[in-house]
Amino acid sequence: MFSKLKSRKAPLSLNSISNTLKTKGAKNLSPEEINAKKIDVEKINQIGVPKDSITAIAYDPVQSLLAIATKSNDVRVYGQVNVEVVFEFKIKHPIVSLQFVKGVYLLCSSPSSGLTILSLHSKIAFPSFSFPGTVTAMETDPSLDWAIFGLSNGSLIFYDIDRTNLTPFRIDNLQKKVMPKEKLSPVVSIEWHPRDIGTLLVAYNQCAILYSLTTGQIKSTLTYTLSKDHKGFQYSNHIATGGKKKLFGSSKSITPMIKEAHFHPNGLHAVTVHNDNTIAFWDLEGGVLLEARTLYETQLHRPGAYLEVPEVFNPIEQVKWVCSEDPEETKLLVSGGDADATNTISVLDFGYTLKYSMTSHEKQGLFYANPQGGQRKIPINFYLNEDDVDGTVKEVITTIQPVTETGSPYFHDGHNPAFLLLLSNLGRLYVVSFSDKAGGGGQGSGDLGNTILPTSLSLIVPPLSYCDVQAVPRVDWYGIMSTRASQGVSSKVKPLLYGGAPMPLARSSRPLGYNEGFRNIMITGHENGLVRFIDITKGEQSGGEGIVQVALRSTLYDYHNPANLKVVEVSCSFQTRQLIVGLASGEVVICKFGKTPNVKNAGISASKDYSDCPIHHGNGSASLVDISSRISGSVATSASFLPLYLLRLDPSEQISVLKMSDAGFAAIGYKSGRLVVCDISRGPAVIFNLPSVKDNLVSVTGNCYPTVLEFSIMEFGMDGYSSLVLNVGTNCGGNLLFYKITPVGNGGFQVEFANKTAHLNYRTADGGDAEASKLSQLIPIDAQFGSSAVADEKKFNQLATGVPIPGYILTVSDRDIRVITPPKTKLAHKVVDDVCLRANVVHYKDKGIVLAVLVKTGFIKLLSLPSLHDIANIKLPKETYTAVQESLESKHALDSDLLPSGEIFVRKSETESVYIVAFEKTKSKDSSETDKLFNPNAVIPPRPSASALSWVKGQINYSSVEDLAMLIAGPHRKEPRREESTLAHNVSPEANPQANYGGYNAKAPREKDYEEPVRKAGQGAGGFGSQGFMRSLQNGLQTAEETFNDYATSASQTFQEGYEDQKKSFYSSALQSKFGF
Repeated sequence: MFSKLKSRKAPLSLNSISNTLKTKGAKNLSPEEINAKKIDVEKINQIGVPKDSITAIAYDPVQSLLAIATKSNDVRVYGQVNVEVVFEFKIKHPIVSLQFVKGVYLLCSSPSSGLTILSLHSKIAFPSFSFPGTVTAMETDPSLDWAIFGLSNGSLIFYDIDRTNLTPFRIDNLQKKVMPKEKLSPVVSIEWHPRDIGTLLVAYNQCAILYSLTTGQIKSTLTYTLSKDHKGFQYSNHIATGGKKKLFGSSKSITPMIKEAHFHPNGLHAVTVHNDNTIAFWDLEGGVLLEARTLYETQLHRPGAYLEVPEVFNPIEQVKWVCSEDPEETKLLVSGGDADATNTISVLDFGYTLKYSMTSHEKQGLFYANPQGGQRKIPINFYLNEDDVDGTVKEVITTIQPVTETGSPYFHDGHNPAFLLLLSNLGRLYVVSFSDKAGGGGQGSGDLGNTILPTSLSLIVPPLSYCDVQAVPRVDWYGIMSTRASQGVSSKVKPLLYGGAPMPLARSSRPLGYNEGFRNIMITGHENGLVRFIDITKGEQSGGEGIVQVALRSTLYDYHNPANLKVVEVSCSFQTRQLIVGLASGEVVICKFGKTPNVKNAGISASKDYSDCPIHHGNGSASLVDISSRISGSVATSASFLPLYLLRLDPSEQISVLKMSDAGFAAIGYKSGRLVVCDISRGPAVIFNLPSVKDNLVSVTGNCYPTVLEFSIMEFGMDGYSSLVLNVGTNCGGNLLFYKITPVGNGGFQVEFANKTAHLNYRTADGGDAEASKLSQLIPIDAQFGSSAVADEKKFNQLATGVPIPGYILTVSDRDIRVITPPKTKLAHKVVDDVCLRANVVHYKDKGIVLAVLVKTGFIKLLSLPSLHDIANIKLPKETYTAVQESLESKHALDSDLLPSGEIFVRKSETESVYIVAFEKTKSKDSSETDKLFNPNAVIPPRPSASALSWVKGQINYSSVEDLAMLIAGPHRKEPRREESTLAHNVSPEANPQANYGGYNAKAPREKDYEEPVRKAGQGAGGFGSQGFMRSLQNGLQTAEETFNDYATSASQTFQEGYEDQKKSFYSSALQSKFGF
């Protein structure tokens, strides 16, 4: 696969002869010869997700994995930090439903493409299954082998996930049995009883039915019908008819159509959600209607004055009934249904459920009409939609996916959720923290500064607006990490996921210029003022230690337009720990690493402008505003880059480029042509404010502005000593300007124009647009040793010694590469026949340096320095080229990154990069192992059991997993054939009867790590906590109090005995109690 390499000798040209003559006498910094046949290029992985492309989402709390499906017809599974496995499908229609089952299976389905089951262990897809009809609803249970599909004809079919075949068991249309005269209805939702695997809640258009699988009987029917005297009649009738009146008479009653139905976590009550936004609560014993309400109106099923019909109708998209640590304390989460806005999640906080046996239906209805904990909204800050110019596209949240930290997979992942993952109709993902501890009682917070997302997801949550990958010295990166660790950041920052294990670096190919003294750090800027630093050095991360997040939004003012906080440029000096962030408003945030004790401003700063902030320093139209008193949000809670100052122009101007140097100076270029230089380390102070670089380029016409900035320390001309120089590259023909930074008497510094070299990019790739003909890169190197001549702290402090460092500036544009001895001597010139996307100096195995150039047609060119002769042309292998061809030919490829190690991050789209590596072939065959997903030590906890009262009243008939298998699959079920069957059984509750339920005091999933490979000391393969919240049924009964009610509300029971033992212990303990059996 990787043999498609090509080495060709460059034809002799006048240009190459000229370069040879000009560089005669200059030291050759490159190896004499490189055998291109020994160099291979391999695609390692892909980072990111296509923008606005997510079609489905699923979460496994036991394995702590997250899966998403995209419009690109693939499914991506994420675990801790950089763990990611992508499954690609050859199907016409994208996946619309994902479910994790039994730890090792991932079910992917769409109505038109059928069902495909993925193995998280072997990472392969089993043969797909085509549905025998149109699927309208689907249900699985995390601990059971069965998938239930509801069809458009109203029947239910059962699929055996473990043996991958359709079972003979089928249930016909249940609504037809209770409403034979009604139109045939599809199944609209299915839900397994949370405490009885033998019972289902099946919803149809006109009714929801509680059905017993074991007896084959309908237990109760939930039908919500309003007559003319009911308060909600006119409202429901108006929604159902669209406001049109019937020609012949009016309806005497209305039955609003059902959208979905859900169980209360205790299984005694249910809720049905209707097309008219009615939410109806039911007692399942007898199907008694307790309360019918909308978000704001209650008791719609009782007589009263008609409701006003709202002018705007936003339908309910989804409802989730979640619970706290104790499943009797519940909340109802509602997406949609609010006429005022679509960017909210409504929370009905019911608190502790009333005592079932002691509460009348009327009181239970009032309980749902007036939530004990009140009603509130979680605001969702929708991302910018730049394509929707006229504001006609309405974004709504269509899916609510709770993420729990308890390790409990039951109650549809709604057991004490810490986060909510929200999916919108535009394919966008939002993450909201929702724990009782963070934000107070599940208030919800969108500040992600203390939440570590998987790397690829972090590029779309929130959407990426700037990206760069840099090789950062290990000592500088770990210096920042150790400071954060010593400040207790690990207790405040938590990863969203803990599952999986990354592929060890030792098993992947080592790049040509590999240097273990550097880390690959991805610097990202996002729409809402968020900046992330992510260690993406493959295979060497564990936990959240490789990520720094700087959330600026709560500190800054957006001028009533969120678009102003979009990050357009970021530059960081890891050596001096200083960061500058350019915003779409034209302002630049200046940050310094440290910790602030100031946390009293939380939530206040963002709504206030900067009028109260003092001006720290000014120079003409540029001023530095002190915003240190505004610091708030997650950035104030731990050691981080603190936003201390704001560089503003009056009037504001758009930023084109900025650079923070390791020497402590920052330069900012604006699209007006302005150039501003600040001394950050010793000030900060604005030491230079040039209205336009054209002032120093008399012969240049057009809108000329800086496009690339770099600080260097080298000898300038024939000075005889080294100087700190700001090199400025521009557009309009590619001009290079030099500005010397020199000390002045008061301890400060000044900036002076030194010289220029014009027209370095006279042959543009896009047909001669003067403004587009720009310099894209400036690379200063030491002319003696080939090392970097970029300014840093050490070189800056040695300037006083006056030692001259001879150097070159490599200028790179889309068609021209030049080697210049500052200020004007042009040593070598290379015209690229192709389009040059990115270039960098690569240290080739300690033999010297070469200039590696990635070009549009899929070649990596290796050029000698300083003569720029062709050494080798390496063609990307077919598979790699296919993966990046589209991006190479698009505008995004110009934002690619080529590192000194020979690693390349090719930008595939706005939010995706393909990671490829150039390396030297070895005799040993590399394994193409991918990240591990399935953890055989993560055991699924036992199911929550039903209350004793439900047993006594006959509401629950105990069904074992074996009984259910016999019922659904029959006596001739196939024997298991795959390894996955054994693995699924080993982590199942049936194989681990002594495992505790993952509720109270449960260990976090991160403590159930893999046995191999060992990533971190202190991580074991433990179970689910020393004290689960489920005690045995017998103990629960022996410690019972005076009433049956305590059994009904007790959440401390489990099936740990066989059925016969359960019955014996139940009756013996009951006889010992005070009930007088």
